[in-house]
Amino acid sequence: MRVGLYLAAAGLLLSGCATGGPTGKEVLAGDLAPKKSRLVIYRTSPLGLAIQPPYSIDGTAVGTSKPDGFVVCLVDPGAHQIAVGIELGIANLGGGTDKVSVTLRPGQTAYLKAEPQLGLVVGFITLSEVTENQGRADTVSLHKLESSCT
Repeated sequence: MRVGLYLAAAGLLLSGCATGGPTGKEVLAGDLAPKKSRLVIYRTSPLGLAIQPPYSIDGTAVGTSKPDGFVVCLVDPGAHQIAVGIELGIANLGGGTDKVSVTLRPGQTAYLKAEPQLGLVVGFITLSEVTENQGRADTVSLHKLESSCT
């Protein structure tokens, strides 16, 4: 009985991580079309494994925040607002979403790191822009997540 319970718990933990799909080394190595920009939103920390809120770009949902995974979107150059929401209907002291604004040049890639934070009732995810070198290094072994991006 206990063995079954432990196996079920292990399965739930593993199902919350990005374990399939191509890695950042494979997906993010190529050059970008000169008239497009690229946004990469990634999460390395397994802390708050059950917290997997949606990411949105300019108000459109594009993917989900999962540990060891990233979402990559080709966007038009210019200003964009990226947000991560709370998937539970419970308010937290840090607010319902965390938003970051970025302005991209043609051919530029911006990396946003999603990090879990602990709240009083529920955890939440915050976003911060990192340098391209750090973003590339952080995403090398992460897996591309399903998204509505091109």
